[in-house]
Amino acid sequence: MKVVYVHHHLRPGGVSRVIARQISSLGDSVRALLIVGEPPLSPPPFPYRVVPGLAYDRDRESREPPRAIADDLYKAVFSFFKEEPDILHFHNPTLGKNSDLLEVIEVLVDNGSRPLLQIHDFAEDGRPMNYSHKPYPENCHYAVLNTRDYEILLKAGLVPEGLHLIPNPVEPLPCGEGKQKERDVVLYPVRAIRRKNIGEAALLSLFTAETKTVGITLEPTGPLDCRSYDDWRGFVKENGLRVSFRLGIEQRFEDVLKRAICTITTSIKEGFGYCFLEPWTCRKMLFGRVLPDICSDFEKNNIDLSHLYSRIDVPLEFFDLEMFVTKWKRCYKERLARYSLLADDGLVEEHLQSLVQGGKIDFCLLSEDLQREVIRRVSGRKSAFHKMLDENPFLVRFSLLKEDKEIIENNRKTVKEIYSLDRCRDTLLGVYTKVMGREVHQSIDKRIVLEEFNAPQKSHLLLCDSAYG
Repeated sequence: MKVVYVHHHLRPGGVSRVIARQISSLGDSVRALLIVGEPPLSPPPFPYRVVPGLAYDRDRESREPPRAIADDLYKAVFSFFKEEPDILHFHNPTLGKNSDLLEVIEVLVDNGSRPLLQIHDFAEDGRPMNYSHKPYPENCHYAVLNTRDYEILLKAGLVPEGLHLIPNPVEPLPCGEGKQKERDVVLYPVRAIRRKNIGEAALLSLFTAETKTVGITLEPTGPLDCRSYDDWRGFVKENGLRVSFRLGIEQRFEDVLKRAICTITTSIKEGFGYCFLEPWTCRKMLFGRVLPDICSDFEKNNIDLSHLYSRIDVPLEFFDLEMFVTKWKRCYKERLARYSLLADDGLVEEHLQSLVQGGKIDFCLLSEDLQREVIRRVSGRKSAFHKMLDENPFLVRFSLLKEDKEIIENNRKTVKEIYSLDRCRDTLLGVYTKVMGREVHQSIDKRIVLEEFNAPQKSHLLLCDSAYG
């Protein structure tokens, strides 16, 4: 089987890592060729060709028409295979990083190719600057990472015969066992961007034992994320919180893992959800926030996440509720406007009422300034501290961080089996066989995708640029 993988680049990052592991998993089962829009920083251990017209718009020196780019892609393929490939496997082609790519794919389909379009990230999901009103390619196969995205695309018009689920393989963490007395870090192994909800990790530090520190590994790179990060570092120092930063920069990651009692996650948004799977590979307990729309796939596969919490209730008197409501309304309407959508005022009011039902709200819904207001109150007043415990009894676990060896071993074995390279190979070969053997007639209604990803329930102030401050 001859398979061509197509992406904008092979820079370090999630999609590049997935492509490399997919090719590695297939081994001798296929002849693989990677086509990228720019030369890799270092040559990969598999054949590749460069087609500059596939690069990000911002990196392209000249703009060829889509048909010319498609011709260049064909030339690159034929220079290697000398004939038509069986599969053209595109990664993230609908994200909008290259404004000609959708039309390039349409040219390929018109010429008889049956590309497989694997979506890792949606422009409709909080990336309006990448969103295009051009239709997505029709009559070709699509693939997604999780059941949430699968169900959205079914609702938007795709048919089961032309839509495939391809979970990412999981690479075991490079972890050795540290001595018990040296394990003093509650580790959040993450780049500290806003959607990772750093304030909640700081809140959890108030409930851990005094000898333990919440440790965050990597710094962000984007301007607003960096501003938020610097503010959290200043706040932590000013208030004497047991939170440390840059652990993955100042030490080798393997050494940081040895010091970890456990790992945590407080993220409010994930694409695939490696954070829920990777810790078990080195027998580390995971604590923190569960994301039901992501984790349902893992739980169906017998990953036990029942000890994670789904919300942290904060009494409304702990922060400025009027400010929250004002910010939320403004940010939600701004988010919709960037996609040329209008907010339904009735739905907005109904949703806001549901958020504060029972006189409390989930901590992750607050903006950073309101989160800091809550943390000051909880850290500075014993009565507030105990009220938070009364509202959220599970927070006691963070003073103990007790390992459950049965959960650890069950989850480790399950991750090793279900998300292995062997399982990845079997899944890919099964999908490729279906793509080769079945012509599909389908299209995506982009408005439905927009509405699904931009329902009021999906709106968080931590995902809104103008909510910062």
